[in-house]
Amino acid sequence: MPPPTAGGRPQRRPFSPLARDLALILIVKAIVLGILWLAFFRSPAAPHMTMDPQRVEQNIFAPANPERPHAIP
Repeated sequence: MPPPTAGGRPQRRPFSPLARDLALILIVKAIVLGILWLAFFRSPAAPHMTMDPQRVEQNIFAPANPERPHAIP
């Protein structure tokens, strides 16, 4: 533990260059990902093109059917 300073609290060491660089990279990455989300994923590109949620659910949770032409045998 570092020796206490005049105020009685231990002296804090500054961050290492590696920790500082990693923190900066993570902050920049979060900002870039936020900008990409705002630009491309915030709202649908074509709002008039919607799908019925029940139809999507049927296609996602449907059992594998070998009679379908696109099914892998």
